[in-house]
Amino acid sequence: MRKFGTPIIIKFTFKNLGYVDQGSIELGDMTLICGPNNVGKTWLNYAMYGLLKDYPFIASFNLEPEIFKNLKEHGTAKLSLTDYAGKLDQILKNMSDRFSHNLGKYFNTDSDLMSKARVGLKLENYTLDLSENIHRVVRLGRKDVLLVSKEAGDNTLIVTLQDTDSDLPEPAIIDIVERELARTLLGACILTPFVLTSERTGISLFYKELDLSKNILVEHLSDSSKKGINPFRLLNSMRSRYAEPIKDNIDIIRDADNIAKKKSFLKEDKAGKYKPVFDALREIIGGGFKTVNDQVLYQPVKERNRDKTVLPIYLASSSIKSLFLLDLYINSIAEKNSVLIIDEPELNLHPDKQRQMAKLLARLVNAGIKVVMTTHSDFLVREINNRIMLNVDFKGRSHLMKEHKMIKEDILRPEQVKAYTVHSDHKVHQLEVTEEGIDTDVFDQKIEDANALQDDIYYQMY
Repeated sequence: MRKFGTPIIIKFTFKNLGYVDQGSIELGDMTLICGPNNVGKTWLNYAMYGLLKDYPFIASFNLEPEIFKNLKEHGTAKLSLTDYAGKLDQILKNMSDRFSHNLGKYFNTDSDLMSKARVGLKLENYTLDLSENIHRVVRLGRKDVLLVSKEAGDNTLIVTLQDTDSDLPEPAIIDIVERELARTLLGACILTPFVLTSERTGISLFYKELDLSKNILVEHLSDSSKKGINPFRLLNSMRSRYAEPIKDNIDIIRDADNIAKKKSFLKEDKAGKYKPVFDALREIIGGGFKTVNDQVLYQPVKERNRDKTVLPIYLASSSIKSLFLLDLYINSIAEKNSVLIIDEPELNLHPDKQRQMAKLLARLVNAGIKVVMTTHSDFLVREINNRIMLNVDFKGRSHLMKEHKMIKEDILRPEQVKAYTVHSDHKVHQLEVTEEGIDTDVFDQKIEDANALQDDIYYQMY
């Protein structure tokens, strides 16, 4: 946990991850990863998402055998938080090793392809904060298994086994204890991630057909009268076809009807503090979504002298399909101390909408959500640069902002933004961010080449 006022630095390191041989990314309030196609930007995004998402399940503390013995014999065990906080570097290394070892499964690819890959997590400025009062009940099914508690100011985390006669094996109990210890030590440091994959448009279109497990089971059972049920073939056929982030997007859309009933921390104050976020969201979507009987519907804003329209999402434009998950996140999922990870936020968007996307993302950042994105969009980056330059208090700034209908939530400070690119040397390089914005050489040279060609053609023609 971290002490108020001391910003924690979250840094990821990468080795032999696809195209990327080496590199590191330090998260800013807004983090951009630019570069050509097929250089591994999406893999970087997915790896960061997975490590943040899975940290409680891959944390390893090498717990002393006495902990399990005390739980079984006395029903309680006491863990010194300062002792484990002092071993943070080793704990993070163990966590990174376990995640890296399973990268093949995580990306749903040949494990040999990931055999040398490594993704690491480092935390700088970590300070153990004991001010929190903790009371958590861990359940398996309907049965209470463990009670985890700590008084404010106390250094000791107390774990209580609800049923000392439980037949749960030692590894299962130790896994639960390690998971709760990880949440206690790191829960306020490691951001809660939500990912928007570049496949989100197709998922929104085919989400009903993507219920592969059900379809495969039906197909297998229909053939069983002739061939007999082969459980090994059935289990193998039902394995996920997708990388974990894509599968997570599919699961979110499958459960959209239930998720839409919840309120994010943003929506809790939709008309007040976070109104600028919802104004920008409504502008870019041009309407709203709702789910009825497990079907996602899009309702455009009614225009004068035109009938009200409601469309199933599969009939809506590709831009609307790509925005559905973002709308669901902002309205129903977003938590404080979280990070939104987006592959290509400009996906399927007209240049004007790409500029509106930059506005929405800037307002999300200023609402307290960290944003990580990969992008190919010069329009998006230039609009972000405009918002960085407006941080300078120059003469006429107020008039300029009023003219372009911009508010203080649209402004980004240079220190809020981190930018990276992947070069042909297979390394991640940090781009400079100044009061004039992000160094956009990665786009500028290609634009100059296109302009030069246009000039040459025009000269030859006329």
